[in-house]
Amino acid sequence: MPFLLQTSAFKIDFKTFTYKSLWVIVFTLAIFAANLSSGDLRGDSMVYAAISKNILTLHSPLVMHFNDAIYLNKPPMLFWLTALSLYVFGHSIFAVNLVVAFSALVLNLAFFYWIARICKGYNLAYLSIFCLDTSYVIYKNSHTLKMEALTAFFIVMAMIFFWHYLKDKRLMWILGFGLMSGLAVMTKGFLGGIPWAIVIVYLLTPVGRDIRSRQFLLHAMAALLVFLASFLWWYVYISLRTDFLHHFLYDEVWARLVTSDTSEATQYKHKPVYRYLWFMLKDYFMYLPFFLYGCYHLYKHRDSNIDREGLTLLAIFTIFCFAVVHLISTRSERYLYEFFITAAFFSAYGISRVPKLKNVNFASWLKVMGTLYMLFILTTPLKLGWNSYTSLRDLQKLSDNMHVPIMVNKHWLPSYVDQAAVTFFLNNPPLDSAPKGSYFTILPREYQGPLKYKLVEKTRQLRIVLVTKSDCVTQSDD
Repeated sequence: MPFLLQTSAFKIDFKTFTYKSLWVIVFTLAIFAANLSSGDLRGDSMVYAAISKNILTLHSPLVMHFNDAIYLNKPPMLFWLTALSLYVFGHSIFAVNLVVAFSALVLNLAFFYWIARICKGYNLAYLSIFCLDTSYVIYKNSHTLKMEALTAFFIVMAMIFFWHYLKDKRLMWILGFGLMSGLAVMTKGFLGGIPWAIVIVYLLTPVGRDIRSRQFLLHAMAALLVFLASFLWWYVYISLRTDFLHHFLYDEVWARLVTSDTSEATQYKHKPVYRYLWFMLKDYFMYLPFFLYGCYHLYKHRDSNIDREGLTLLAIFTIFCFAVVHLISTRSERYLYEFFITAAFFSAYGISRVPKLKNVNFASWLKVMGTLYMLFILTTPLKLGWNSYTSLRDLQKLSDNMHVPIMVNKHWLPSYVDQAAVTFFLNNPPLDSAPKGSYFTILPREYQGPLKYKLVEKTRQLRIVLVTKSDCVTQSDD
């Protein structure tokens, strides 16, 4: 990032930024990398890890596979990054969680850098990072393998590049904007187009009048070409080889946006608009008063220490991300992830405007509060014994040592997450039918079928058993 620091307005010395960001690095890693090897994988994390492993085992980097089928729901950027980590560090939870920590770290560093530049100093940047990482939605969706943090990183980077372009109108900045937006699309589809929507709204504001010119139009067209080139090649390739275009556009996008009685589209009478206001009250109650106060203060009082163009971009970013989630049929607090990123700045500003806190050096204050929070995260929760799938690693070792095969009947194991765990943790593909001799098999935790077995281990999700008589499998089990 040195060229970002040294070639534009409001120059910040690279050594100074590196030193100032050390606290951000330590703080982020303490929160999101505390349990790199000891955690478990569940839900989306388990599914995404299995898809990433299949890239390596099936030698298919461009066409994703999940549970013996082609995976058409999401673009491949996160899977590529996770597959690279699995290739370098082995098929382990550590390798998966390393991607989690990396995504959170680069997001925090990018956001810290942007706020420091906009505010022409580090005081609010430190407080913004603290507000960001102590937010429930951000923490919950950043400490597991999900697409939110990596997508948000590319979006924030796109806005940083565009902000730099506003300062000196250099072509490389807007080309970087196009590239980062394209990588966001390669991570989570149309969500990556948010930066372009923000720029369009920005151009309609009074502040955006200064940039409207023939030169900007030419630069924007060049950025659009870079944007399209960065992801369109894969979308064309996968659409020609699979049914991706129909599945992704119709099932994942159209059905969620177009209201009809027969689709899963947005039904406001069943899923009211105010649900997201409830999420804010429930999940952001600690910072919500400061967020509102910060927005009010910035609206009423011009702060000369905050860059006007940067503040406008932050405001549009915040409003747009809150508005756009209402177009999605499902209602989930994780859809507010991008909103809470920039909301962290307004919350931090609101805290800094509290009369008794106006002159507080938050960089020093956070050395104490941040350390206490890090210690809290590092020491809690205590071990809960919630082993969901990691016992499958031990099963593979046990199978190899005893020379007893593993058989998995998908009729007995209907959960796609359970099947993903089998794919990820077992080194060798299990048998799909019972052999003549003894074998291990994996059943749901609450299995009540007629199969006779010896229980090896029961986890939160599964029971691992040893079957000693192959004729125990009956037709009724299918």
